[in-house]
Amino acid sequence: MNPEELLLMLDIESPAELVYFEQFADLMEYPHDIPQETLTALAEGMEPGALQELVEGYFEEIIQFVPDDESDLYTLLQNIATTLAALAEGSEEDSAGMFAEELYRFRSWYLLENSVIIKDFAEGTEREVPPMEALTVYRVQNFTDEDYSFDFTDALDYRLDEYIVSLGSLAEDNYDDGDDYDGSYDEDEDYTE
Repeated sequence: MNPEELLLMLDIESPAELVYFEQFADLMEYPHDIPQETLTALAEGMEPGALQELVEGYFEEIIQFVPDDESDLYTLLQNIATTLAALAEGSEEDSAGMFAEELYRFRSWYLLENSVIIKDFAEGTEREVPPMEALTVYRVQNFTDEDYSFDFTDALDYRLDEYIVSLGSLAEDNYDDGDDYDGSYDEDEDYTE
């Protein structure tokens, strides 16, 4: 799939028009491979703030359906969301390329890798499915009489690359005393508690 075909699939004319949650969900859940180069072209054409908001909104939506006893999966998805949101911010050189690489890795794992075992107690069968399908079955079972068990153990084997984030960016994100942070510190100030 090339960038033009992706835009057609999303029913938009340019990457800048990708601003709605539903469009982004269509991108994230498109059940076929989207090349990393195509994702890079999309990210390069988007406004970083809009992309960051879409990433955060999408992960908030899927994380709420993680089973209560799957704290490791919850943590993994939180870490992926944090990484993608930081890369979407666009503050680093080649952020679009790094974002596309991590997004490609996530989509491959989430949509295409059969790594979750679902046991159907009524049928007495089990099958292996991608994490997205498992989370969908978990969500739907709450509205039906069907009873399943889920084993996410193999899905937790996800390699999350470490990216260098500027300390100034982290300080600005965490500075919450109401003052504007100018990126400097007072050498005479005692910062120990």
